[in-house]
Amino acid sequence: MHGVRKGPPPPPEKVAARRKKAATYAALLKHALAAKQAHKHDSETYAVVEKLLLASPDVPTLWNYRREMLLSREAKTDGGLDENETQLELALTQKCLMKQPKSYAAWHHRLWIVRRRPALAKDELALCAEFLKLDERNFHCWNYRRMVAEMADEAVEDTRAFARDRLQVNFSNYSAHHALAKTLPSQMDAAAAREELGIARQALFCEPDDQSTWWFSFDVLRRSNYATVDEEVAALEELRSLEPSARWPQMA
Repeated sequence: MHGVRKGPPPPPEKVAARRKKAATYAALLKHALAAKQAHKHDSETYAVVEKLLLASPDVPTLWNYRREMLLSREAKTDGGLDENETQLELALTQKCLMKQPKSYAAWHHRLWIVRRRPALAKDELALCAEFLKLDERNFHCWNYRRMVAEMADEAVEDTRAFARDRLQVNFSNYSAHHALAKTLPSQMDAAAAREELGIARQALFCEPDDQSTWWFSFDVLRRSNYATVDEEVAALEELRSLEPSARWPQMA
């Protein structure tokens, strides 16, 4: 219930430490926002912003300010980010994403950096693979992977293989099914549809109420103009007999 403690209250020294930490953060944030208002781009403020982001990655205003400072540095050198600055930004975003893997602002900043250095896109695919091992359904990472894969000109076959690999780990994965569907043609013949539906059917017989697999199957049927619908109806009847209490087989 709301307002009910799940455990004993923290000891007074822990409460005091938290308050001190919050007060320090608030003071640094106030300093950073004042500096942003004054358009200050000095090294000290740059360091303060980094410290704040490491403490709390999901603050878009601070990431915007950091990009403002980076653009100011670029203007002074009449060039783009150098190798050292680029690696520092990538290291910062990686630390922030390890702390908060679903931070919109941190993923956006990392994409902004990579778009300025497209040659890095291929290496980012490896980073995405590692993050998706930690949480295979992190749609922020899947969305980021899709964009860097385009920059890296990843082959469709490789994108499809990666999505299938993640589905092997956990087939209840909307993002992986979406990534797989993006690699399939809008019009599919019966043979291609039969292959995809056969794989999906294995998942449905394991977990008949997994919505992501059902939606993927419906999409494949639609793309094939329902060429294999009779086979799917037969499989559905078998599944209903095996799992009479499952909701989705009854709805399908």
